[in-house]
Amino acid sequence: MQLHEDDAEHIALRFVEARRAAMVLDAFPRILPETLADAYRVQERAITLGGRAIAGWKVAGIRPDLRERLGANRLAGPIMAGSIHRLPNGGTARAAVFAGGFAALEAEFVAVFARDLLPVESTFTAEMIGAALSGLHAGSEIASSPLATLNDLGPTAVISDHGNNAGAVVGPEIPGWSTAVPAALTSRMLINGNVAGEGTAANVMGGPIGALQFLAEHLLTRGRYLRAGDVVLTGMTTGIHRVSPGDRGRIEFSAVAACDIEVVAASPAGH
Repeated sequence: MQLHEDDAEHIALRFVEARRAAMVLDAFPRILPETLADAYRVQERAITLGGRAIAGWKVAGIRPDLRERLGANRLAGPIMAGSIHRLPNGGTARAAVFAGGFAALEAEFVAVFARDLLPVESTFTAEMIGAALSGLHAGSEIASSPLATLNDLGPTAVISDHGNNAGAVVGPEIPGWSTAVPAALTSRMLINGNVAGEGTAANVMGGPIGALQFLAEHLLTRGRYLRAGDVVLTGMTTGIHRVSPGDRGRIEFSAVAACDIEVVAASPAGH
């Protein structure tokens, strides 16, 4: 059954209000969308209600056991302006998360677009994607939602609340990214000094370029496209690492300076 328009509006508004107030939600608002199409309707409404510009996108995989029913193997969510931390030479970023809600750090390769990726008649090739990029960077998603159980409820819940995104860390550019095989691009996440996970770009289906191909084609179905300056989180490489305010993450990628991430509690908008 298609989600009623009033329900989509209510869900979007509750998440937007909770994010603005930095308040937690005890349960998913009203009715959980059954389809990805309904979840993206909620996401689009939340983007409009939030009133903030989109500075990029995150891509994440959908659990294998849910892909056939949902008709997709990945999902997308917006990265809002003002939530991107740029550390071109390494250093430290302060990542605001919703205290009492869901919060995690994920080591990811981050693509930055040098030019618009305009619609094409067929499909976006790897060559088209690569030519549109200014670089591929070390980075991290700041995954957070006012609803602590968001991830447990599945992809339609995640999509409904901004893709469970609260920002991105964009670290140094990876040298030789355009010619390296994904398995050669390594990553590691530490939480409070302990190794939480290790991986490579090959842990993402089709590597970072595969994630960008999905995103480019997905956005066309929503009347959108990737723009110059957009930042894209291409998918976790070391796992989902739960954190709370006061924790400290560190990302270490091959051949570049490390980045530290201080996790802090989000404040109400305007404070």
